[in-house]
Amino acid sequence: MLFHTPIFLGFLGIVFCLYYFFPRLRLYLLTLANIIFYLSAGVAYFFVFIGIVTLSYYISRGLLGKYGKWSLIGSISLVLGNLLFFKYSLFLLRNVEKVLGIGLNLQSTFWADLVLPIGISFYTFQIIAYVTDVYKRKLEPAKSWIEFWTFISLFIHSAAGPILRGKEFLPQLRNIQNLKFKPTGFKLGIAYITMGLAKKLLLADQIAPEVNAFFARSAELSGAEAWVAAYLFAFQIYMDFSAYSDMAVGIGHLLGLRIDLNFRTPYLSANSGEFWRRWHITLSGWIRDYIYIPLGGSRVSKLRSYANLVFAMTLSGLWHGAAWTFIIWGLYHGFLQVGHHIYKGWIQKLGWEKLQTSRLYRVVAVFVFFHLVVIGWVFFRAQGISNALHMVKVMLTMNPLHIQPAMYEYLAFVAALFLLHMLEAYIVKRFSRLSLLWQLKVPALVRAAVYTIIIIVLQYNLEGEHNSFIYFQF
Repeated sequence: MLFHTPIFLGFLGIVFCLYYFFPRLRLYLLTLANIIFYLSAGVAYFFVFIGIVTLSYYISRGLLGKYGKWSLIGSISLVLGNLLFFKYSLFLLRNVEKVLGIGLNLQSTFWADLVLPIGISFYTFQIIAYVTDVYKRKLEPAKSWIEFWTFISLFIHSAAGPILRGKEFLPQLRNIQNLKFKPTGFKLGIAYITMGLAKKLLLADQIAPEVNAFFARSAELSGAEAWVAAYLFAFQIYMDFSAYSDMAVGIGHLLGLRIDLNFRTPYLSANSGEFWRRWHITLSGWIRDYIYIPLGGSRVSKLRSYANLVFAMTLSGLWHGAAWTFIIWGLYHGFLQVGHHIYKGWIQKLGWEKLQTSRLYRVVAVFVFFHLVVIGWVFFRAQGISNALHMVKVMLTMNPLHIQPAMYEYLAFVAALFLLHMLEAYIVKRFSRLSLLWQLKVPALVRAAVYTIIIIVLQYNLEGEHNSFIYFQF
């Protein structure tokens, strides 16, 4: 059940009405809604999901007892085993085939038909965070299976994030009966949902065919074509992923629940550290809190902290998919992080810290780092390492004087997308003020006309076939 389909919007409308008509039954209503949402994705995988959640809940009940450590190990082993089986077993077996030079005839086994359950990576990380925090007594455990199930499986976010933390979300569930309908929250929710639909239907899905066409012949692309392909994919994946997250935040506002923002216009970042504070924020926070810091974080020697950074980012790449291209993408971002730390050290030694505060420096840094990110996206999207390496090679050796005339239209479109990204940053930063001005300064008739046009355009694009969200495959 995709967020940008009429059937989901109808489902959401029913849930919304029942949610406010029967406040005492809200937790049970969300429990049922989550079940219906996941059943629509497949009956077999639904039972795997609810089985994993149920086992995790009952195993985790021993986290504060005498055998708490074993409960922690058991819970983490269960969800990681589930993730490894569905997401990485075929990848591992194929690499065993190559290394040992043996034929396992995998195409004739059930592994070839294994489908990745929706949201498996997200609920795995969420359960790991929950049991770790309960074990360390940073979080009061769920009071019932229904509370735990609703927290883990909430249809608002669990298919593709944001990753919820128990410390922020479980208290909201415990107070859910007392939440009141707020017109301001409703308007904000509709605004986020509309923004998400626009990003997905009017931008990401319109860019997708061009991206697919370019990457289908990635081994033949010229330097200019490779840059255009990488630029377009950079905006496709941002618009697609942030669209889902925006809609999740918006649905949360409709129900009076606070869901963390997952993106803050990341392509305006000036360095790697800033990028990961603005891109997939909840995953970045998870990697920091449950991998990087437990490994020693920055409390150890510089060399060790750099190794921790690279390892954590490489693991982040592997989390995205069972392929060497994802691993290289994570490794690449790990080295970007290390490079930024080393660069900061040089700046401090030379006493050039004030240079970084200038507007010109900021503009240049954003320009340079955006292109570094775009190069990384090639490994994320390309089919195979050889295709990715070819694209990067022609991108880095391109003669800017030999750009095909047809590419200038694409480059102008990319520039427009970047300007739109800057406009988004401006609006988000001043959202409250602009919203007030919209209500006070713009005549009601004009506002009604704008709303009508938006509804007509979105309704037109809601019809027909729909592309799934990119992050559903992770």
